[in-house]
Amino acid sequence: MCANYGFPRVIAFFGPDGAGKSTQAELLVNFLTARGLRVKRAWVRSTHTFAYLLWMLFYKLNLCDDRSGMLKRMRMGFAVSYLNEKDYGAVSPITMSPPILKGSLSRWIWATIEVISIVPVVVLQVYLPLLLGRVVVAERFIVDSIASIAYFLGDEGFAKSWHARFLLRLIPKGTIFVFVDADYGTILSRRKEVAGPLEYTEFHRRLFRKLTKVVGAVYIDTSRLSIKEAHQSILGFIGKRMN
Repeated sequence: MCANYGFPRVIAFFGPDGAGKSTQAELLVNFLTARGLRVKRAWVRSTHTFAYLLWMLFYKLNLCDDRSGMLKRMRMGFAVSYLNEKDYGAVSPITMSPPILKGSLSRWIWATIEVISIVPVVVLQVYLPLLLGRVVVAERFIVDSIASIAYFLGDEGFAKSWHARFLLRLIPKGTIFVFVDADYGTILSRRKEVAGPLEYTEFHRRLFRKLTKVVGAVYIDTSRLSIKEAHQSILGFIGKRMN
């Protein structure tokens, strides 16, 4: 079905919180659905499955440090909605890292646990829908997972590790990536009190810029484009990639 309509099997977004990924993913889902395609909207970030259970244990034992300051500012159990996205079956408590992850060995072990934990999520959220003939629109995918784990570990170098390279191999062939970005001032104006701190946001943006070249993503700056203009730019990029 995908080939008949000239659309790729997987279209994945990534970018900082507040850049407009959810809006653009929704518009794309509506666009594809209106053309008769069956669409699965996916969300793959971190922390998942076994890694999440371990993180919850650390959290319950008060062994987590909130490096971003988001929880303290919000005065609530979780800072922002993406930390518990029940609609997508994913939980991403990436701002609170256990102090025991300071050593190189413990960080390596945790990164390995993260990679193992993500695999079944990718299979269920991406590969299974593909086998069922659906187009997958991933609001977050492997690029976000790599950036999130890197932040959790406090290590930008994670993006070049064998763990990251393994995760990149999980990407289905032909996947189209879209980097939806916005400057920090724009993000603040949109998200207001739930916006992540500057350090948190810029850390992710740096990783995203590096990974853009790796996955061949198109860059969309929503600070300069309207919602409609960004949507049309994304459709245009998809069209060029499919020709």
